[in-house]
Amino acid sequence: MTAVLLIVLGAAGLVVGSFLNTVIVRLPGGGSLVHPPPRCPNCDCAIALRDEIPVVSWVRLRGRCRSCAEPIPVSYPLVELANAGLWILAGIRFGASAVLLAYLFLFSVLLAQSVIDLELYRLLDRITFPAVAVSLVALTLTAFTREQPGEAILGALLGSLGYFLFLFVPALVYPKGMGLGDVKLAILMGLYLGFIDPLLTLYSVIMACLLGLVAGIVLFFVRGRASRGFPFGPWLALGCVVAVLLSATLLGSSAT
Repeated sequence: MTAVLLIVLGAAGLVVGSFLNTVIVRLPGGGSLVHPPPRCPNCDCAIALRDEIPVVSWVRLRGRCRSCAEPIPVSYPLVELANAGLWILAGIRFGASAVLLAYLFLFSVLLAQSVIDLELYRLLDRITFPAVAVSLVALTLTAFTREQPGEAILGALLGSLGYFLFLFVPALVYPKGMGLGDVKLAILMGLYLGFIDPLLTLYSVIMACLLGLVAGIVLFFVRGRASRGFPFGPWLALGCVVAVLLSATLLGSSAT
């Protein structure tokens, strides 16, 4: 059963990853996710369904548009593979449980925001705020599948508030070092971390800082002193994902 679940999650993760590419490309410019249908940005030709198969179509087309041979960014299949990988890891962590669906949603949102932040140096409120609203409903409903739903809901709220404060205070003290987009994203991540255990927010922020520090050191030696700064959102997201996946180890086997 576990193998079947992971295969299904991998396949579904690829499909959702393809949709995430649409989110990443269109939402920053205020575009619609449903209209117009997928088209090549160079020749404006409609993309056929046979060319929309995640990863497979990119490989079959050798990374180029069928009509004009314009290169298709390798980021497209990488996002699809990354989302599939995250969903499989979530399946390994949570198994076939009610809470799994909520964390699949979180991982996909964090992936989309991370790619946007890496490319544009900003996190979108158009993603964060609706995701918070959906998550409040999803986690509340999920909590009622547990013996003590009130404890899980309270933990989620405390985690959200705690993570918000972790980042809001540094953002006030040194605005150039911490963007408000990161602070808003912390509200979302804190819900899921706190749902497991509010203490997990502390592990998450520590991991994010360590990962960001390592990335900063590497970029310093690669690019030199004149290098542009780098976004912190992806490292916050990665720290959150790692904390969730390792939560049973970090908190003890009783962690949900």
